Amino acid sequence: MNKKRILILAIAAAVLLAGASQVAFLLRYPYFRKYAVQNGISLREARKAWGHPDQLSEVAMGLTVEAALENWDAVAALAAEDRKSEIGTYYYNLANAHRGQLADRLLDYYQPFERGLFLPVGERSTPFQIACAGDVWFALGDMSMAERDAMLGMLFSPAHTGPRYLRRLAETNLVTGDYEAASKYLRILLNTPAERAWAQERLPDAWSPEYRARIGRKRALLPRLDVVHGMDQTQLILRILLHSNPDNRMALDYLLCYDLLTKDLDAFVADYDPDRTASHLYEEAMLIFLAAKGGMDGENFAHYHISERNFNRFNDFVRIYKRDGGSLQNLTEEFGKTYWYFYYFAKRNEN
Repeated sequence: MNKKRILILAIAAAVLLAGASQVAFLLRYPYFRKYAVQNGISLREARKAWGHPDQLSEVAMGLTVEAALENWDAVAALAAEDRKSEIGTYYYNLANAHRGQLADRLLDYYQPFERGLFLPVGERSTPFQIACAGDVWFALGDMSMAERDAMLGMLFSPAHTGPRYLRRLAETNLVTGDYEAASKYLRILLNTPAERAWAQERLPDAWSPEYRARIGRKRALLPRLDVVHGMDQTQLILRILLHSNPDNRMALDYLLCYDLLTKDLDAFVADYDPDRTASHLYEEAMLIFLAAKGGMDGENFAHYHISERNFNRFNDFVRIYKRDGGSLQNLTEEFGKTYWYFYYFAKRNEN
Protein backbone atom coordinates (compact mmCIF):
# COMPACT_ATOMS: atom_id res chain seq x y z
CA MET A 1 0.00 0.00 0.00
CA ASN A 2 2.80 2.37 0.91
CA LYS A 3 4.60 1.53 -2.33
CA LYS A 4 1.45 2.24 -4.33
CA ARG A 5 0.97 5.55 -2.54
CA ILE A 6 4.59 6.50 -3.15
CA LEU A 7 4.19 5.67 -6.85
CA ILE A 8 1.03 7.80 -7.12
CA LEU A 9 2.72 10.71 -5.37
CA ALA A 10 5.75 10.39 -7.64
CA ILE A 11 3.56 10.44 -10.75
CA ALA A 12 1.62 13.45 -9.42
CA ALA A 13 4.87 15.26 -8.67
CA ALA A 14 6.16 14.52 -12.17
CA VAL A 15 2.94 15.86 -13.70
CA LEU A 16 3.10 19.01 -11.59
CA LEU A 17 6.76 19.50 -12.48
CA ALA A 18 6.04 19.06 -16.18
CA GLY A 19 3.15 21.50 -15.92
CA ALA A 20 5.27 24.05 -14.10
CA SER A 21 8.00 23.63 -16.71
CA GLN A 22 5.48 24.18 -19.50
CA VAL A 23 4.12 27.33 -17.82
CA ALA A 24 7.65 28.67 -17.33
CA PHE A 25 8.40 27.99 -21.00
CA LEU A 26 5.27 29.81 -22.16
CA LEU A 27 6.01 32.79 -19.94
CA ARG A 28 9.57 33.02 -21.23
CA TYR A 29 8.79 32.37 -24.91
CA PRO A 30 5.21 33.54 -25.59
CA TYR A 31 5.91 34.37 -29.24
CA PHE A 32 7.26 30.89 -29.90
CA ARG A 33 3.85 29.55 -28.90
CA LYS A 34 1.97 32.19 -30.92
CA TYR A 35 4.09 31.51 -34.00
CA ALA A 36 3.39 27.80 -33.60
CA VAL A 37 -0.34 28.56 -33.47
CA GLN A 38 -0.08 30.67 -36.64
CA ASN A 39 1.60 27.67 -38.28
CA GLY A 40 -1.12 25.31 -37.04
CA ILE A 41 1.15 23.07 -34.95
CA SER A 42 1.56 22.10 -31.30
CA LEU A 43 4.43 23.17 -29.07
CA ARG A 44 5.86 19.67 -29.29
CA GLU A 45 5.83 19.84 -33.09
CA ALA A 46 7.23 23.37 -32.98
CA ARG A 47 10.21 22.33 -30.87
CA LYS A 48 10.81 19.41 -33.19
CA ALA A 49 10.70 21.71 -36.24
CA TRP A 50 12.62 24.72 -34.89
CA GLY A 51 14.45 23.47 -31.80
CA HIS A 52 14.43 25.15 -28.42
CA PRO A 53 14.02 28.92 -28.78
CA ASP A 54 16.42 31.52 -27.46
CA GLN A 55 15.98 35.25 -27.00
CA LEU A 56 17.04 36.05 -30.56
CA SER A 57 14.57 33.64 -32.16
CA GLU A 58 11.85 34.75 -29.74
CA VAL A 59 12.25 38.37 -30.93
CA ALA A 60 12.28 37.28 -34.58
CA MET A 61 9.11 35.25 -34.12
CA GLY A 62 7.54 38.14 -32.23
CA LEU A 63 8.22 40.46 -35.17
CA THR A 64 6.46 38.22 -37.66
CA VAL A 65 3.58 37.40 -35.28
CA GLU A 66 2.82 41.07 -34.62
CA ALA A 67 3.29 41.98 -38.30
CA ALA A 68 0.73 39.34 -39.31
CA LEU A 69 -1.69 41.06 -36.92
CA GLU A 70 -0.62 44.50 -38.25
CA ASN A 71 0.34 45.68 -34.77
CA TRP A 72 3.00 48.07 -36.03
CA ASP A 73 3.70 49.74 -32.69
CA ALA A 74 4.50 46.33 -31.23
CA VAL A 75 6.69 45.54 -34.26
CA ALA A 76 8.66 48.76 -33.74
CA ALA A 77 9.13 48.00 -30.04
CA LEU A 78 10.40 44.49 -30.78
CA ALA A 79 12.73 45.75 -33.52
CA ALA A 80 14.47 47.85 -30.87
CA GLU A 81 15.45 44.57 -29.15
CA ASP A 82 16.85 42.96 -32.30
CA ARG A 83 20.60 42.50 -32.75
CA LYS A 84 21.41 43.27 -36.35
CA SER A 85 19.49 40.60 -38.22
CA GLU A 86 17.94 40.88 -41.67
CA ILE A 87 14.55 39.92 -40.25
CA GLY A 88 14.82 42.65 -37.62
CA THR A 89 15.75 45.29 -40.20
CA TYR A 90 13.03 44.11 -42.59
CA TYR A 91 10.30 44.59 -39.99
CA TYR A 92 11.86 47.78 -38.61
CA ASN A 93 11.65 49.27 -42.11
CA LEU A 94 8.12 47.97 -42.69
CA ALA A 95 6.85 49.39 -39.39
CA ASN A 96 8.38 52.80 -40.22
CA ALA A 97 6.94 52.68 -43.73
CA HIS A 98 3.45 52.25 -42.28
CA ARG A 99 4.11 55.41 -40.27
CA GLY A 100 5.44 57.34 -43.26
CA GLN A 101 8.95 57.40 -41.75
CA LEU A 102 10.87 54.89 -43.86
CA ALA A 103 13.39 57.32 -45.34
CA ASP A 104 13.77 59.57 -42.31
CA ARG A 105 14.65 56.65 -40.02
CA LEU A 106 16.35 54.31 -42.48
CA LEU A 107 19.94 54.88 -41.39
CA ASP A 108 19.17 55.07 -37.68
CA TYR A 109 19.31 51.27 -37.80
CA TYR A 110 21.45 48.46 -39.18
CA GLN A 111 20.86 48.14 -42.94
CA PRO A 112 22.18 45.05 -44.78
CA PHE A 113 21.77 46.86 -48.09
CA GLU A 114 18.57 46.00 -50.01
CA ARG A 115 18.02 42.79 -48.03
CA GLY A 116 16.66 44.94 -45.23
CA LEU A 117 13.84 46.06 -47.53
CA PHE A 118 13.02 42.83 -49.35
CA LEU A 119 13.90 39.39 -48.03
CA PRO A 120 15.33 37.17 -50.77
CA VAL A 121 13.27 34.15 -51.79
CA GLY A 122 15.42 31.47 -53.36
CA GLU A 123 17.22 28.21 -52.86
CA ARG A 124 19.39 29.69 -50.08
CA SER A 125 16.47 31.24 -48.19
CA THR A 126 15.30 29.70 -44.94
CA PRO A 127 11.64 28.68 -44.53
CA PHE A 128 11.32 31.41 -41.90
CA GLN A 129 12.54 34.09 -44.34
CA ILE A 130 10.17 32.85 -47.02
CA ALA A 131 7.27 32.94 -44.57
CA CYS A 132 8.00 36.62 -43.85
CA ALA A 133 8.87 37.80 -47.36
CA GLY A 134 5.33 38.50 -48.55
CA ASP A 135 4.43 40.97 -45.80
CA VAL A 136 6.06 43.89 -47.59
CA TRP A 137 4.43 43.05 -50.93
CA PHE A 138 1.00 42.89 -49.33
CA ALA A 139 1.60 46.33 -47.81
CA LEU A 140 2.84 47.76 -51.12
CA GLY A 141 -0.12 46.40 -53.12
CA ASP A 142 1.38 43.58 -55.19
CA MET A 143 -1.03 40.74 -54.40
CA SER A 144 0.64 38.33 -56.83
CA MET A 145 3.94 38.52 -54.99
CA ALA A 146 2.19 38.39 -51.62
CA GLU A 147 0.19 35.33 -52.68
CA ARG A 148 3.30 33.61 -54.03
CA ASP A 149 5.16 34.04 -50.75
CA ALA A 150 2.15 32.89 -48.71
CA MET A 151 1.94 29.72 -50.79
CA LEU A 152 5.66 29.09 -50.43
CA GLY A 153 5.47 29.82 -46.70
CA MET A 154 2.68 27.29 -46.31
CA LEU A 155 4.54 24.74 -48.42
CA PHE A 156 7.63 24.97 -46.20
CA SER A 157 5.76 25.26 -42.89
CA PRO A 158 5.93 22.17 -40.62
CA ALA A 159 2.28 21.19 -41.15
CA HIS A 160 1.99 22.63 -44.70
CA THR A 161 -0.93 24.74 -43.48
CA GLY A 162 -1.59 27.33 -40.78
CA PRO A 163 -3.93 30.28 -40.18
CA ARG A 164 -1.17 32.78 -40.95
CA TYR A 165 -0.93 31.66 -44.59
CA LEU A 166 -4.63 30.90 -45.07
CA ARG A 167 -5.53 34.40 -43.89
CA ARG A 168 -3.11 35.99 -46.35
CA LEU A 169 -4.28 33.78 -49.23
CA ALA A 170 -7.92 34.61 -48.48
CA GLU A 171 -7.30 38.34 -48.26
CA THR A 172 -5.10 38.65 -51.35
CA ASN A 173 -7.89 37.04 -53.39
CA LEU A 174 -10.53 39.25 -51.78
CA VAL A 175 -8.50 42.29 -52.79
CA THR A 176 -8.15 41.11 -56.40
CA GLY A 177 -11.85 40.17 -56.52
CA ASP A 178 -11.34 36.44 -56.97
CA TYR A 179 -14.07 35.49 -54.51
CA GLU A 180 -14.13 31.85 -55.62
CA ALA A 181 -10.50 31.37 -54.66
CA ALA A 182 -10.95 33.38 -51.46
CA SER A 183 -13.95 31.28 -50.40
CA LYS A 184 -11.81 28.12 -50.51
CA TYR A 185 -9.52 29.49 -47.81
CA LEU A 186 -12.33 31.12 -45.85
CA ARG A 187 -14.18 27.78 -45.65
CA ILE A 188 -11.14 26.19 -44.04
CA LEU A 189 -10.86 29.04 -41.54
CA LEU A 190 -14.59 28.90 -40.77
CA ASN A 191 -14.01 25.31 -39.61
CA THR A 192 -11.20 26.45 -37.32
CA PRO A 193 -12.75 27.66 -34.03
CA ALA A 194 -10.06 30.22 -33.29
CA GLU A 195 -10.33 31.70 -36.81
CA ARG A 196 -14.11 31.51 -37.33
CA ALA A 197 -14.86 35.11 -36.33
CA TRP A 198 -12.09 36.48 -38.56
CA ALA A 199 -13.33 34.47 -41.54
CA GLN A 200 -17.01 35.36 -41.00
CA GLU A 201 -16.18 39.07 -41.07
CA ARG A 202 -14.52 38.60 -44.46
CA LEU A 203 -17.33 36.81 -46.22
CA PRO A 204 -18.24 39.29 -49.02
CA ASP A 205 -21.88 39.57 -47.90
CA ALA A 206 -20.81 40.34 -44.32
CA TRP A 207 -18.30 43.13 -44.91
CA SER A 208 -18.51 46.01 -42.47
CA PRO A 209 -18.08 49.57 -43.81
CA GLU A 210 -14.60 49.61 -42.24
CA TYR A 211 -13.52 46.41 -43.95
CA ARG A 212 -15.03 47.48 -47.26
CA ALA A 213 -12.95 50.67 -47.01
CA ARG A 214 -9.84 48.60 -46.28
CA ILE A 215 -10.41 46.49 -49.39
CA GLY A 216 -10.97 49.67 -51.39
CA ARG A 217 -7.67 51.13 -50.22
CA LYS A 218 -5.86 47.92 -51.12
CA ARG A 219 -7.47 47.75 -54.55
CA ALA A 220 -6.33 51.29 -55.28
CA LEU A 221 -2.73 50.04 -54.96
CA LEU A 222 -3.06 47.16 -57.42
CA PRO A 223 -0.85 47.29 -60.54
CA ARG A 224 -2.75 48.09 -63.71
CA LEU A 225 -0.12 46.64 -66.04
CA ASP A 226 0.27 42.90 -66.56
CA VAL A 227 4.00 42.65 -67.23
CA VAL A 228 6.09 39.50 -67.19
CA HIS A 229 9.03 40.04 -64.86
CA GLY A 230 11.52 38.08 -62.83
CA MET A 231 11.06 37.72 -59.10
CA ASP A 232 14.30 39.63 -58.52
CA GLN A 233 13.34 42.69 -60.60
CA THR A 234 12.38 44.70 -57.54
CA GLN A 235 12.80 48.17 -59.04
CA LEU A 236 10.68 47.26 -62.08
CA ILE A 237 7.88 45.91 -59.86
CA LEU A 238 7.90 49.06 -57.74
CA ARG A 239 7.85 51.30 -60.81
CA ILE A 240 4.84 49.36 -62.16
CA LEU A 241 3.04 49.94 -58.86
CA LEU A 242 3.85 53.65 -59.04
CA HIS A 243 2.78 53.92 -62.67
CA SER A 244 -0.59 52.44 -61.67
CA ASN A 245 -0.99 54.65 -58.62
CA PRO A 246 1.36 57.67 -58.35
CA ASP A 247 -0.04 58.33 -54.86
CA ASN A 248 1.37 55.05 -53.51
CA ARG A 249 3.76 56.81 -51.13
CA MET A 250 5.02 53.58 -49.61
CA ALA A 251 6.01 52.17 -53.00
CA LEU A 252 7.77 55.44 -53.86
CA ASP A 253 9.81 55.50 -50.66
CA TYR A 254 10.68 51.81 -50.99
CA LEU A 255 11.89 52.41 -54.54
CA LEU A 256 14.00 55.42 -53.58
CA CYS A 257 15.45 53.68 -50.53
CA TYR A 258 16.21 50.62 -52.65
CA ASP A 259 18.09 52.84 -55.11
CA LEU A 260 20.07 54.36 -52.26
CA LEU A 261 20.88 51.13 -50.41
CA THR A 262 22.22 49.66 -53.66
CA LYS A 263 24.15 52.92 -54.18
CA ASP A 264 22.53 53.41 -57.59
CA LEU A 265 22.45 57.22 -57.62
CA ASP A 266 21.60 57.45 -61.33
CA ALA A 267 18.46 55.38 -60.73
CA PHE A 268 17.66 57.43 -57.64
CA VAL A 269 17.79 60.73 -59.50
CA ALA A 270 15.62 59.30 -62.29
CA ASP A 271 13.04 58.05 -59.76
CA TYR A 272 13.13 61.07 -57.43
CA ASP A 273 10.64 63.90 -57.63
CA PRO A 274 11.23 66.33 -54.74
CA ASP A 275 7.65 67.60 -55.01
CA ARG A 276 6.19 64.14 -54.24
CA THR A 277 8.23 63.10 -51.21
CA ALA A 278 10.83 64.65 -48.95
CA SER A 279 13.46 63.51 -46.47
CA HIS A 280 16.85 64.59 -45.21
CA LEU A 281 18.07 61.23 -46.60
CA TYR A 282 17.10 62.25 -50.13
CA GLU A 283 18.75 65.64 -49.72
CA GLU A 284 21.97 63.97 -48.60
CA ALA A 285 21.96 61.66 -51.62
CA MET A 286 21.29 64.53 -54.01
CA LEU A 287 24.26 66.46 -52.62
CA ILE A 288 26.59 63.57 -53.49
CA PHE A 289 25.14 63.42 -57.00
CA LEU A 290 25.26 67.17 -57.60
CA ALA A 291 28.82 67.41 -56.29
CA ALA A 292 29.91 64.64 -58.67
CA LYS A 293 28.10 66.22 -61.65
CA GLY A 294 29.13 69.82 -61.01
CA GLY A 295 25.60 70.88 -60.15
CA MET A 296 26.18 72.61 -56.81
CA ASP A 297 24.26 75.79 -57.57
CA GLY A 298 21.31 77.69 -56.18
CA GLU A 299 18.92 76.59 -58.93
CA ASN A 300 19.46 72.90 -58.17
CA PHE A 301 19.33 73.51 -54.43
CA ALA A 302 15.97 75.21 -54.82
CA HIS A 303 14.61 72.51 -57.16
CA TYR A 304 15.61 69.67 -54.83
CA HIS A 305 14.66 71.58 -51.67
CA ILE A 306 18.13 71.22 -50.18
CA SER A 307 18.37 73.04 -46.87
CA GLU A 308 21.24 75.30 -45.90
CA ARG A 309 21.87 73.08 -42.87
CA ASN A 310 22.36 69.96 -44.98
CA PHE A 311 24.56 71.86 -47.44
CA ASN A 312 26.80 73.08 -44.60
CA ARG A 313 26.95 69.63 -43.00
CA PHE A 314 27.92 68.10 -46.34
CA ASN A 315 30.77 70.60 -46.67
CA ASP A 316 31.94 69.67 -43.17
CA PHE A 317 31.81 65.97 -44.04
CA VAL A 318 33.83 66.50 -47.24
CA ARG A 319 36.38 68.68 -45.47
CA ILE A 320 37.05 66.08 -42.75
CA TYR A 321 37.00 63.24 -45.29
CA LYS A 322 39.67 64.94 -47.42
CA ARG A 323 41.72 66.05 -44.43
CA ASP A 324 41.90 62.50 -43.05
CA GLY A 325 42.59 60.85 -46.37
CA GLY A 326 39.25 59.05 -46.56
CA SER A 327 39.39 57.71 -43.01
CA LEU A 328 36.10 57.23 -41.16
CA GLN A 329 37.66 57.69 -37.71
CA ASN A 330 36.62 61.31 -37.16
CA LEU A 331 33.34 61.07 -39.08
CA THR A 332 31.50 58.31 -37.22
CA GLU A 333 30.21 60.22 -34.23
CA GLU A 334 28.67 63.15 -36.11
CA PHE A 335 27.92 61.63 -39.51
CA GLY A 336 27.50 57.91 -38.81
CA LYS A 337 23.75 58.00 -39.55
CA THR A 338 23.98 60.01 -42.76
CA TYR A 339 23.77 58.73 -46.32
CA TRP A 340 27.22 60.20 -46.98
CA TYR A 341 28.71 57.85 -44.38
CA PHE A 342 26.78 54.86 -45.77
CA TYR A 343 27.71 55.66 -49.37
CA TYR A 344 31.43 55.96 -48.77
CA PHE A 345 32.01 53.39 -46.04
CA ALA A 346 29.34 50.65 -46.08
CA LYS A 347 30.79 47.46 -47.56
CA ARG A 348 28.70 44.58 -48.84
CA ASN A 349 29.43 41.20 -47.23
CA GLU A 350 28.82 38.73 -50.05
CA ASN A 351 28.68 35.84 -47.57
